[in-house]
Amino acid sequence: MKIYELIKQLIDLTGAFVSDRMDRDITIKSFASWLYKRVDETISVEEYEITGHSIEAELAAYIGRMSRYSNTYIKSALIDLPFATDMDFAFTAILHRSGSIGKTDLIRKMAYDKSSGMEVIKRLLKNEIIEQFPNPDDKRSKLLRLTKNGEENVIKAYTEAHKAAKMVSGSLTTDEQVTLLKTLKKLDDFHFPIYLEEEKDLNLIIEKYSK
Repeated sequence: MKIYELIKQLIDLTGAFVSDRMDRDITIKSFASWLYKRVDETISVEEYEITGHSIEAELAAYIGRMSRYSNTYIKSALIDLPFATDMDFAFTAILHRSGSIGKTDLIRKMAYDKSSGMEVIKRLLKNEIIEQFPNPDDKRSKLLRLTKNGEENVIKAYTEAHKAAKMVSGSLTTDEQVTLLKTLKKLDDFHFPIYLEEEKDLNLIIEKYSK
């Protein structure tokens, strides 16, 4: 009997979906997305355990918590390597993958705060993990690259960092990891251009990007 009740609910929801979409395309994928949002809207305030008042605030809180968990795992994984912070390793890994790059471009690739990024670079230079050299295309600027010591240590760090990455994924299945990655990529595609503009006034940001 329950299966017929479920089918009836599904028929009713399909009707609501078609009415809601009007002249837009109607596909299984768009229906699944609509249904997911429809069900999600029924979540009660009591389920917002951290902030207690909105799904947006709850999402921001959980993303912040995940960042702190990840940093803890990375620091533990790299404890015997010459990286003072997780960002030291992250900057070095970017250089290992991309090759020579300017300071500003490196910081932007990490979507990091400029002043904090410069501190990371200074620390890596001091510890001889990276070095700077004249830009052959612009003698007024300098590029960064890994030293031999830096390359050796970043290669050692990959194995340990992978252990930390597996911990961050926790109990998620492969399908759940793929879904989460797509969602985070979508968020990054939205936020990265805002980061590049370096606008500090939140009201102006909201006015421009909430349209």
